[in-house]
Amino acid sequence: MIHILDEITLPPERIPEVLKLLREYHLPSHSARGLTLVGEWVCPPVAMPGKSNVLWLSWQVDDAPAWYRMRATTTPEAVECWARIDALCESRRRHVMVDADAVLPVPLKADHAA
Repeated sequence: MIHILDEITLPPERIPEVLKLLREYHLPSHSARGLTLVGEWVCPPVAMPGKSNVLWLSWQVDDAPAWYRMRATTTPEAVECWARIDALCESRRRHVMVDADAVLPVPLKADHAA
């Protein structure tokens, strides 16, 4: 299983707008692409004047081939959704992870024979 954690820093008043964009533009195609939304969280759990919050989105895909299939089948709606989210947020980072006990594949060496 591959876990994807999106970290979106934004003003707290923007959180409902970002969630609406995700639900209208990104989520309709996500399951067909092998992507499962696992959870949505906000940190800190309060809105503080003049302070940003972090919206955490947790996703899963089955394995590395599913990750690459998901990336290869990105829809125009998903691209538009993330562009609109980027315009609303201060920063956005994506973390792609596997379980710490998983056996990590070793990349193949490129053949550099001359």
